[in-house]
Amino acid sequence: MIEWQGLNTEQLRAVNLLLSDRPMSDQHILVDCHQQESGLKISRQGDKGTLAFGSQSELMHGVAIYTGLAVEKQEFTIEEQPHFDLMAAMLDVARNGVLTVGMLKTFIRRIASMGYTELWLYLEDLFEVPEEPYFGRQRGRYSQRDLHEIALYGDELGVTIVPAVQTLAHVHNALKWEAHHDVKDTDDTLLVNAPATRTFVKHILQAASAPFTTDKIHVGMDEAYQLGRGLYIDKNGHYTDQQILIQDQLKMVVELTEELGLHPYMWSDMWFTIASPKHEMYDPDVHFTPEFKAQLPKVGQVYWDYYHEDEQTYLDRFAQHFELSDDVVFAGGIWTWGSMAPDQSKMLATVQAGLTAAKKANVKQVVATMWFDDGADTPVSASWYGLQAFASYQYHDQVTTATIDEDFRLTQAESADFYHILDRFDNFTGQVNVDADNPSKIVLYEDPIIQKYEQNLSQVDLQPQWQQLVEDLGTMRLRSDDQLMVTYYYHLAQTLIAKDLVLKSVAHLRTADASVTAGNEAIANLQSYRQQLIQFSQLSRQLWHRQRRGNGYEIIDVRIGGQLSRCATVIWRIQEWQAGRDDLAELQEPLLLMDKKNNGLIGHGLYKEIVSACDLSF
Repeated sequence: MIEWQGLNTEQLRAVNLLLSDRPMSDQHILVDCHQQESGLKISRQGDKGTLAFGSQSELMHGVAIYTGLAVEKQEFTIEEQPHFDLMAAMLDVARNGVLTVGMLKTFIRRIASMGYTELWLYLEDLFEVPEEPYFGRQRGRYSQRDLHEIALYGDELGVTIVPAVQTLAHVHNALKWEAHHDVKDTDDTLLVNAPATRTFVKHILQAASAPFTTDKIHVGMDEAYQLGRGLYIDKNGHYTDQQILIQDQLKMVVELTEELGLHPYMWSDMWFTIASPKHEMYDPDVHFTPEFKAQLPKVGQVYWDYYHEDEQTYLDRFAQHFELSDDVVFAGGIWTWGSMAPDQSKMLATVQAGLTAAKKANVKQVVATMWFDDGADTPVSASWYGLQAFASYQYHDQVTTATIDEDFRLTQAESADFYHILDRFDNFTGQVNVDADNPSKIVLYEDPIIQKYEQNLSQVDLQPQWQQLVEDLGTMRLRSDDQLMVTYYYHLAQTLIAKDLVLKSVAHLRTADASVTAGNEAIANLQSYRQQLIQFSQLSRQLWHRQRRGNGYEIIDVRIGGQLSRCATVIWRIQEWQAGRDDLAELQEPLLLMDKKNNGLIGHGLYKEIVSACDLSF
């Protein structure tokens, strides 16, 4: 046991919370703790040691590092100074996957150990607004009490919880309801300059800020591409330039934040998209005059970029952003979205380029974004390594994969090996999965007989890599609270192997030599896949509900249940074909590449793009 001497009651409680779910050594060490101006200094000599820290966040990180080192070393001395004033994680709960309050607390403990100072909770409509009962209805929204509980918990551990909402676009889930018709421009965008919109946004800002202990708030305003192009024209009788509309909306939003005593941040992309003659989000030729900068309201501008692997691109964009504002934040991505597992190679490459450039450009505020686009297929816990990768740039001048792995082992009390091999679900390049190909998702949700990606998938033999993945996952052992995730991915790999055999054997039925025997083989593969899918579904359900609320899992049930139903239908169809009563006409269509998001080796697809060429709903 480690005795942390010199800490007050609140600090000791935070230390015990931080360490509550990690394995502990039975050694006895007396550690003298005291506060310094900033940074960390930790040491051990036998059964005595010291821990000097600058802030509550640094105390949490120092305790995690100290505890990890003490397991294996009798003597050590480490000094660390932070590179950034703000080290935040942004957690998306708006894409169907709403973390339980208990899982949010686990998340806070894990990132506190890594040295994060803030958690930006990306909510969209996932919080209670007393005046707007349809806001977030049936989507698992948090109550005001839930959010206040989380805010206080974060404060204990040195992680300030900041609400992130939307006040212009990305409000399609709210605008689905007729109750919000008066504030609707397009299906995704609010109606600018309408009195009802001002009232609606005021309700959002009041409710979003009330439970929290900070005056910071992120007001969104990104990707408003349809701004002013819907009911705005009908109601006003004319088209208005989007730059005028976004400035009008921002002025209104800032007035409301000033009334509420809030310090707002916004995404910066629309300034560039609107100013670009090519309508490109980050056109390198876009520049802003000092006059334009001076007339903008005082709002932090958050530059998001998850895609580039070269430092120079980020350096160029930072220079453009300082033309726009002095309060610039960089938001990188840890690639938890769009597939069944994180794109770890893309994450490592973009994080390295972005954060190295941020240091060179003297950007002092950085955010690791965790999106869960397209239904939140990726488990939250698969993000731990990406979060550590981002955080390692806070305390190290030079960061390598080995640096991150060591930090992860110390702060999270488990090996990084499991998280590295998750990249092998989708990366068949041998290098960086630059185009974010997601064959795991494509294969899982591809229709057994109407295969949109058949030509794309034929370019790579998926079986050997996924077979090796099964073998490697079978030997992985993590902390007890993460072991279910290992089992989940082990069965996912087995399910993908079975599904790949289904796709190949069903496709073979189009050939001239297809026979009853070939039909039997396809049926056997479909039956085997169905059994694997049932096991995987049970694990998926268990893991989801351990981490997330029940709302949203109905989408995953529909996806997996649809596959099970299609297996039964295709088996019946093949049997009808064998009896001469069905010609399997779908197999006779000409084979073409799936021509969307097809820059990479295989391609990238959302569920709706994979499962059928027909509309799921229209």
